[in-house]
Amino acid sequence: MYDVELFIDPVCPFCWQTSKWLRQVQRLESLDIGWRFISLKMVNEDVGYDGLPASYPAVHDNGTRLLRLLAATREHAGNDTVGLLYAALGEQLWERQAPEPGDLDVVLDVHAQPIDPRPALARLALPEELALAMEDTDHDAVLRAETEDARSRAGRDVGTPIVTFDPPDGPAFFGPVISDLPSDEDAVAYYRAIELLAAWPGFAELKRSLRTMPDARMLAGLRETA
Repeated sequence: MYDVELFIDPVCPFCWQTSKWLRQVQRLESLDIGWRFISLKMVNEDVGYDGLPASYPAVHDNGTRLLRLLAATREHAGNDTVGLLYAALGEQLWERQAPEPGDLDVVLDVHAQPIDPRPALARLALPEELALAMEDTDHDAVLRAETEDARSRAGRDVGTPIVTFDPPDGPAFFGPVISDLPSDEDAVAYYRAIELLAAWPGFAELKRSLRTMPDARMLAGLRETA
């Protein structure tokens, strides 16, 4: 049992930012995080990609391939190693300089290209053979089951990230969608406030327009122009 579960797709920058905040709370409060999977490719099976950038299907396909790797890693080494590998992959995806800062199409094109997980695996001394799981569709049953679990908890009209407190039966919601990390002084207070709000059965949604892109190096140029 975990204190909180975060449903992730590695190609979602907002998932990445929320994960950094939860790790911040974990460092301060010894939070026990369960790392779960939600495939944006599978979510979009219901709605398609009309009106979205042409590279979205390839980006989401890469996200599903990385989720297969994370599923194989969980089988091999458990939940905590999934969190470590997701962190290493996230840094590889999001904490590097974009080829052309300020151009979203370029960022999408980068993430639409095949992703080599071997540097992240080597960094954690994990077997390079785990990379073969990226092409193993046998893992898709787990991804689909967890994607459905996430949507049953937070609603079918939401995306990533999805957080559940006191899982599996505690309150869940889409978000928080954040752009910048809070200070250590505020990080735990925000966590407790969201936990309290999520526990209110009558609460459904609180939203405001996106102010800026997440604070990740790959998106730095987009933050400047947002």
